[in-house]
Amino acid sequence: MSNTRSVIEQHISAFNSRDTESDPWSVDAEMIAPAGTFSGREGVLGFLGVFQAAFSDGALTVSDWVVDGDRAAVEGVFAGTHDGVLQSPNGEVPPTGKSISFRWSASYQVRGDALLYEHLYFDQLDFLGQLGLLPA
Repeated sequence: MSNTRSVIEQHISAFNSRDTESDPWSVDAEMIAPAGTFSGREGVLGFLGVFQAAFSDGALTVSDWVVDGDRAAVEGVFAGTHDGVLQSPNGEVPPTGKSISFRWSASYQVRGDALLYEHLYFDQLDFLGQLGLLPA
């Protein structure tokens, strides 16, 4: 197994177990996501924490990998129950109690034993629709 893959696996494991201390984001990390760009370890962990708070059982699974040196492309599924407040750009979304499951894809770059960046992609309309937040 490559170091790149093991660092990303460590991140996914830390996300799923809510163990921010072992999440391998670098101090100068960057996350580009549908909600915006988040810089620095604390900024990235803050963005990820929004999902962890809103979906206490939320978990990432990986279905496919492509690793090339210090870069990787990963596909997977996020699934969980919306049982906490979701902080959104438009304000707080109270818990809906709905179970969701959506596909995600990300490209990563690793530096040594740390994640340098993640560019995250997921279908926001699918996500919001599953929560019942789109107009009929």
